[in-house]
Amino acid sequence: MRKFCSYIKNDKYAIGCTGQTVYVYDSVGTEIAKFKDLPYAYTSAFSLNGDIFVVKTTEGRLAVYSLETLSLIKKFRYSKVDGAQDDGFCFSSDGRYFINLERQGDDLHSAVSVYNTEDFSRVSQLLLDENMMVSYIELADGEYYVLGFMRGMDRVITTGFVGKYASNQIQNILPISEQEHDFYCNYLRLKMMGFTEKSYGDYFSVSLEKLRSANHSLAKLWNYYNSKV
Repeated sequence: MRKFCSYIKNDKYAIGCTGQTVYVYDSVGTEIAKFKDLPYAYTSAFSLNGDIFVVKTTEGRLAVYSLETLSLIKKFRYSKVDGAQDDGFCFSSDGRYFINLERQGDDLHSAVSVYNTEDFSRVSQLLLDENMMVSYIELADGEYYVLGFMRGMDRVITTGFVGKYASNQIQNILPISEQEHDFYCNYLRLKMMGFTEKSYGDYFSVSLEKLRSANHSLAKLWNYYNSKV
């Protein structure tokens, strides 16, 4: 099998991204489609009902594909910031929205953008100042949990945090250590990439197999620190 940057699966399909090509496989591993619509395409996500998938590039573009017709539905640039666009994303639990963490203006400014999955028009956007960066978002039990960090006036990280995204705001913020922030950033990146060998790198002191079997989540992290408040 090819050495994919990311390789994710659901019960019917698998999506493999090499950076230049996106491959689609059926449940038994037969290649059924491949696309070369965007360069620097390293990550993807299935909608929860499995009818579409989205591919994200590091240069600020998204591509949306139909799994029913195995065709491109739409591709577009969501930001003029070309590079550093490797933050997280997820679908809403009802499949109506796609939430993308973006860099807007420059790579020091985070934004949380929400897109309607009917036509991928943007319905809301939360622009953050340079003192707050949000890197990953996860959906759990109907709530969105985010991981990020705060900067001081010198633009150096002062503390990590885990919080919630709701009503177009980052709220219920709880501080975590810089070491925890770094671990969760690396772990969630690896998880988003499907725990591939190529994405494993040298960020961890434990094996890839142990990380695959682990169940670290932002919901658990937030609940742990919330219990101490």
